[in-house]
Amino acid sequence: MPRPLLPLLCIQFALLFFTTPLKSQAVRPEEYAFLISGEELEYHIGYLSDSLLQGRETGSPGASEATRYITARFSEYGIRPLGTGDPRRYNTSYIQGFACPTGQRGRNIIGWIPAVTESSEYIIVSAHYDHLGVINGILYPGADSNASGVSALLALARVFGTMTREGRGLSRNIIFVAYDAKEFSMTGARIFALSLGIPAGQIILNLNLDQIGTSLAPPGHTENYILILGAGSVPRHVVQSLNNSNSFYNTGLELDYSFYNSPAFAEIYFSMTEQSVLAQMNIPSLLITSGVNEYTYKPGDTLRIINMRVLVKRVRWLFLTVWDLLQR
Repeated sequence: MPRPLLPLLCIQFALLFFTTPLKSQAVRPEEYAFLISGEELEYHIGYLSDSLLQGRETGSPGASEATRYITARFSEYGIRPLGTGDPRRYNTSYIQGFACPTGQRGRNIIGWIPAVTESSEYIIVSAHYDHLGVINGILYPGADSNASGVSALLALARVFGTMTREGRGLSRNIIFVAYDAKEFSMTGARIFALSLGIPAGQIILNLNLDQIGTSLAPPGHTENYILILGAGSVPRHVVQSLNNSNSFYNTGLELDYSFYNSPAFAEIYFSMTEQSVLAQMNIPSLLITSGVNEYTYKPGDTLRIINMRVLVKRVRWLFLTVWDLLQR
């Protein structure tokens, strides 16, 4: 090879190396997990449980403000609209409107991030944003139930949106759903399931987040626990991802699959939350929760009862788990 070509080849090699898209370089998911902070989660919970939103009862002005807040965050984070619930259709809105059997108007908020290369497989992350509202003049803020779950949903959407913008695209599609009308027979989840334009066999997992902010530890655990319901009905590799994401990255959580060692209570609790609707469609579904506490469905469910330090651990672990499942 003539010598004059060597400098040119070196320059070309350097340009190729330094201009390689980030998505082809190794991703360190733990670096993105640390983008999730207590300040972010506290802000979301504080806003959604503020008296301004009047407890977010379905159909109320407070629920409308919650809808505005969540859709604005989806847009800010680069999440694509999926209001129809069907990725094959043209979607211009995040909102999926519906009527409850009792007449209230509900609004699911649905967005998604497509895989970097075409994929037919999906993960659904969900949390309901409605609560009880004001009853007999008394405000039910719903900080843990379920502003905590929505705060996690928004944090995950932000970080995955950041990864996508930075060229670290996902190998599978991810859908984010903020359900309305859980307190009205889970109508929002039922409407979403009916309109879902994806065959059940193409959905790897539904992770539903409901009340994940407190720390009434089960027997034998510290406050650093999280309860996982439905693991017996999901593929084995999903449970492996849950466990490995905790142990490999040393998130410091104690994963509890027993739900207070009460199979009967676990079955009842699972049936009362939205992932049970998708589970009935043979979609692998898990409920992630910190469980009930003395403030559940009471006026005392305010920001002050949230254990922010533990909540951050839980949401980082959720991110690492979802990342692993998206890339498998």
